Amino acid sequence: MVCLVLLMGFPDRPRAAPPLRRDPAAIRRPSPRASTHDPVSEQGQKARGIYVSGPAARHHGVRGLVRLLERSDLDAVVIDLKDGQGRISYDTKIPILQQQKRHFLKDAKGLIAGLREAGVYTIARVVCFADPHLPKLHPERAIMHIRRNKPWVSWGTGDTWLDPYNRDNHRMIVEVTREAEALGFDEIQLDYVRFPVDDGTQYARYPSEDGTRRPALLIELLSQIDRAISIPVGVDVFGLAAYRNGDPSGLGQDLEAWVRHVEVYSPMLYLNSMRNWQRGASNRARMLVQRGVERLRERVGPRPVIRPYLQAFAKGSDGFNARFIAEQIRGARSGQADGFLFWHPGSRYSMVTRGMRGPGRQLSPFSIEKRMAVRRAGVNGRSRARKRRSVGPRVRAGSSRVVSGSPPRQR
Repeated sequence: MVCLVLLMGFPDRPRAAPPLRRDPAAIRRPSPRASTHDPVSEQGQKARGIYVSGPAARHHGVRGLVRLLERSDLDAVVIDLKDGQGRISYDTKIPILQQQKRHFLKDAKGLIAGLREAGVYTIARVVCFADPHLPKLHPERAIMHIRRNKPWVSWGTGDTWLDPYNRDNHRMIVEVTREAEALGFDEIQLDYVRFPVDDGTQYARYPSEDGTRRPALLIELLSQIDRAISIPVGVDVFGLAAYRNGDPSGLGQDLEAWVRHVEVYSPMLYLNSMRNWQRGASNRARMLVQRGVERLRERVGPRPVIRPYLQAFAKGSDGFNARFIAEQIRGARSGQADGFLFWHPGSRYSMVTRGMRGPGRQLSPFSIEKRMAVRRAGVNGRSRARKRRSVGPRVRAGSSRVVSGSPPRQR
């Protein structure tokens, strides 16, 4: 969507109180599957948080993470279980991942229980097909080079990828999400649920390719995860994917169809990835975040939670300061996001704290009562329908305008 949007101010809202502590007895544990839609809690729908790597989670521990969140008036944390470097942060029991264990979270279950008891909403990040280690150890699972007998390497990152057509890779990802649920996380967040799309893919070969269309293949994976666990499933998606109709880049991401299996969308709306978009426009950070969220909301409808990733690092920003942090939050709010997350690759958030304690301190949590009512009605409607039919109705949103512009660079 490259049409101009009128940016309007919003009245200030009272500052949220610090997260309330929860009764340990109320902590949710894995339960048998009852449906393929797992409602996001009220706290999860409004969650405002940060991404934390495995090493950073080890460094801070429960007390440090809670202090960081309270200082920044936030209430959620995303923690790596399987990260972009292929490292496994916890004591996984999956045989093929043993060589990639780093034990950053020596007592992962205790860490998550402690965070939840302090009122923190916990999200497990699982990187799916981008993996710089496993394809080298097990090339039978890898995307291969079309001319060389070795794993293909992305021109963009210099890293290898797992073959999305290989169903053993699907089963491994499903098992990681099962283990995440058993550790006590509130939600799963899947990253790199896609095919690689850089220029080097002209030399990529998919040994397990069987003719399945890319969108159908990824829906197959999401469906398996959805059936395997009883906590909400979230996905990270390119910021550009939020803007565009369909899947012109060949990522394999059909965001409208994913509504059947995904409860939370996190578009990565970083200015660093949209450097040439609307250069010189006033409040550019707010405008680009707002448009991205609005466009995604038009496509997926009111049922999914939209919780964008916002930029917490200086590169590519229009002045990295507290106002920049606040303007992104304003954009998320006015675009009809439900909450937001901040991303810094090194998990350093001093500027987020300054932004949240300064110009952004009265901007959140967002007022999302109408969407919450729609979601409650949808869940109740599906429950009633299941009594009449074996499968309840599914919600699917349409799409509208086409967006032009050059593709941004994303993680």
